[in-house]
Amino acid sequence: MSHHNPLGHISIGVRNYDIAKAFYTPVLAPLGLHLVYDSEQVSGQSPDDTKKKKIRTLGYGPNADHEIVNIFEVGDDAAPPGPGFHLAFDAPSRDAVVKFHAQAMAAGGTDNGLPGLRKHYGADYFAAFVVDPDGWRLEAVCKTG
Repeated sequence: MSHHNPLGHISIGVRNYDIAKAFYTPVLAPLGLHLVYDSEQVSGQSPDDTKKKKIRTLGYGPNADHEIVNIFEVGDDAAPPGPGFHLAFDAPSRDAVVKFHAQAMAAGGTDNGLPGLRKHYGADYFAAFVVDPDGWRLEAVCKTG
């Protein structure tokens, strides 16, 4: 029997689509999350769509039927929540946590906690914490040894 995940997806707002795409595509890949929706790649818009400003959007997930993170380019109105909020992603391995952190650093993220055990959260709680270019706090965690 498969585990039911009641969370459909999270949507976040960013200032710049191109910066977000360059950050999230390599950072989420070690976690098994890939770019499965890109509004810039969608064709067949109706003429009415050109009259309103199109919000460029990205979607990441294990496949197109299971987007987990949606990213909307909202310009200067983008404002991540304050301290106490972060998005935590389950990682398939400790190595994936390390790769998540390394990719975030290479893509313009900020370190917010190097990869390692956090025994105060659990004996096998191996995590890394980063901040994306817009200030969103992200975690990758593997809870197996």
